[in-house]
Amino acid sequence: MSIRKIGVIGSFAAGAALALAPLAAAAGDETPTPPDFSDILAGQVKSMNWLFETQAKMAGFDADLITKGDPTSENPLSFDTIAKADLLESAAFGKLLYGVNWEDEIGSVPGSFSLFNGALTQFNDANNVLMYALMTGGDEIQLEDAGSYLFGSESGIEAGLAGDGFFADFSNFFQAGVADLGGYFGFDI
Repeated sequence: MSIRKIGVIGSFAAGAALALAPLAAAAGDETPTPPDFSDILAGQVKSMNWLFETQAKMAGFDADLITKGDPTSENPLSFDTIAKADLLESAAFGKLLYGVNWEDEIGSVPGSFSLFNGALTQFNDANNVLMYALMTGGDEIQLEDAGSYLFGSESGIEAGLAGDGFFADFSNFFQAGVADLGGYFGFDI
């Protein structure tokens, strides 16, 4: 075997050892620190607020009637909201937000969490369940800690986290999102 081949193999071995050393060190008896999702949640809420404001602009809704959220790492769940009475005055915005049966689907406090009849919130929560599992080696989000990782309604989070394992929880949120999307288009799913 030539010295070049030995050098290449040795480089790969050293690189693998350096890459895997933090994982081996983390496998000790210490209780791992739970991941911090504040920036992830803030990013998700910012994108939902932007989409909410874009839909309002497309519908010709008065932007001054929107209570603007300002998500940060310290307060990631700062959603844009509007008064229900103001939304009832704008059928175009109501249809963009809740779908064809918007008057039946409208919540008590409409906001960017209501996008596509709430489906986007459910899909984000499903995504966060998987991210949490990947970051913690397959752990489930506990109901008492859900506010640090999820942002759906209390009843929606409770139903979503009722599965046996993280993949069942993901499936619960995903199916709820599909059902909300069906409501958006007027299908009974």
